[in-house]
Amino acid sequence: MAAGLAAYRQVLADPRARAFTLAGLLARMPISMTGIGTVLLVSLTTGSFGRAGLVAASITVAGAVCAPLWGRAIDRVGQAPVLVGAALVWVTGQTLVVVSVLLGWPLGVSMAAAALVGGGFSSAGSAVRARWSHRLQGSPLLQTGFALEAVWDEVIFVVGPVLVTFLATAVHPALGLGVTAAVGLAGAFVLAAQRDTEPPVTDGRRSGSTTGRLDPRVLVPLAAASVALGAVFGGVEVVVVAFATETGVLPWAGTILMAWALGSLGAGVVAGTLTWRRSPAARFRVGAVCLAVSTVPMPFVREPLLMAALLVVGGMAIAPTMIASVAVTQAAVPQGRLTEALSWSSTGLAGGLALGAAGLGHLVDRGGSTLGFRGVVAAGVLLILAALTVRARPLDQAPREPAAVRPEPGLSS
Repeated sequence: MAAGLAAYRQVLADPRARAFTLAGLLARMPISMTGIGTVLLVSLTTGSFGRAGLVAASITVAGAVCAPLWGRAIDRVGQAPVLVGAALVWVTGQTLVVVSVLLGWPLGVSMAAAALVGGGFSSAGSAVRARWSHRLQGSPLLQTGFALEAVWDEVIFVVGPVLVTFLATAVHPALGLGVTAAVGLAGAFVLAAQRDTEPPVTDGRRSGSTTGRLDPRVLVPLAAASVALGAVFGGVEVVVVAFATETGVLPWAGTILMAWALGSLGAGVVAGTLTWRRSPAARFRVGAVCLAVSTVPMPFVREPLLMAALLVVGGMAIAPTMIASVAVTQAAVPQGRLTEALSWSSTGLAGGLALGAAGLGHLVDRGGSTLGFRGVVAAGVLLILAALTVRARPLDQAPREPAAVRPEPGLSS
């Protein structure tokens, strides 16, 4: 374990790597805060979880549509202009959502503003992972870089929900989203300013027809599995808020969700220290099954502490599954289109989040959190079925030879 942890020290020894990974941490903080912040704003203001789910779903649907476009733009024109432009669109939409809900404007207006929020969700996470891939291509430390980003994702989901829940329930329903906007905007600008660690842009006119293609035989099954994975995530986020409301612990809803992230955080740290013998696709399938199985007891639990403990256990499957997902993509696509390829998985995840938030929000309105958790279990079954189709590469495609390792300051392997 100590030897494995040395890999984290090695990748973080480079000050430029530290700078872009920490900026990326801030830039994607809204991932964990926007959904629950929107659900809390709408449900506390209007009293409807179904309405809250629709507004939250509008964010994720628009994000699903736009994520590959942002990813392609990043690969073609560079990260900086896209990150800044997307952040400005996102903050504008966020402001309109808050105003429309607080002033009681029609639901359609709030959903349109929410679509603007989703449309402005840039591929900050994919952009940071593309920087790691460019910096460590061919190095065994690349998987450690991916694991570090998975760990940061879980830190985001530990801190974000608790912070936004506290601000929305203890201070004002809109304050959580206000802080989310400020943090996300600052992170995007700081990441965009670091031009020296960006991967080179791809000149589409010079790319060969074979080297520039994204193989749908790899990406479509992975995107489909990401939809089911997102449905589990989005469903749990909405249903746990309803569960906390029913059990009289609404101010602790973020803390309960934090338990899920804590389990994933611990597993992610360990995953980054291991040398894997199984393929990334096999690890993805195993992780998806474990996550789905962990949802089965949820409809039968009514104690908040027991629910939190169950989420810790289930969360242990999240980070290793997400690390494997990135590894499957990285191994199967050209380096020059990696950001776009990673965005397709993000699109699937966002689409699933939308379906989970909207669909299970309506189940909660009809039958409370118990019925909502049954919907989460159903999403888990779909996740298992979809994960079985994921492969590292088509059977007729030979493994790519790893590129030569480029020596980097503090990253010698």
